[in-house]
Amino acid sequence: GGEPDSPRYRESLRLLQEKNPNDNLNSPAGLKEPRFVEFNGGFSQAQLDWFNEVLKFSDENQEKVVVMGHLPIHPDASDRVCLAWNYEDALSVIHSHHCVVCFLAGHLHDGGYCLDSHGVHHLTLEGVIETPPESNAFGTVYVYEDKMILKGRGRISDRVMHF
Repeated sequence: GGEPDSPRYRESLRLLQEKNPNDNLNSPAGLKEPRFVEFNGGFSQAQLDWFNEVLKFSDENQEKVVVMGHLPIHPDASDRVCLAWNYEDALSVIHSHHCVVCFLAGHLHDGGYCLDSHGVHHLTLEGVIETPPESNAFGTVYVYEDKMILKGRGRISDRVMHF
């Protein structure tokens, strides 16, 4: 998104073209890092700094945090094409804090899940766009002190995520 004449847009396009020499920037063909396609994106340093400060506050207040974003940030909860461009930076921020218990994402229409080495659940929800007519793809999340329970409907499976 963004206006083509904005500095952020130009910087994103520069990075994308540096990583993706294809004529079609939405094509991962031949890329060593296939996540560098136009239909993805990444996090600015300002966003990462803000995120770090929010999580620092949550650590200090002994809160448990569920982060939600469109793009997956863990390779085991996504395919390599649908990851955020600088997913490692976002993971690094999360892993430097104790408060994050789950990262909920979308974008990968087939969904995905992993429990990472720091005990953070990464749940990528299946997309309604790939759901057949007359079916569903949604769920309700119930949050408790020690777990989250996803009660899925249609394509979304039930899941219990312990903290």
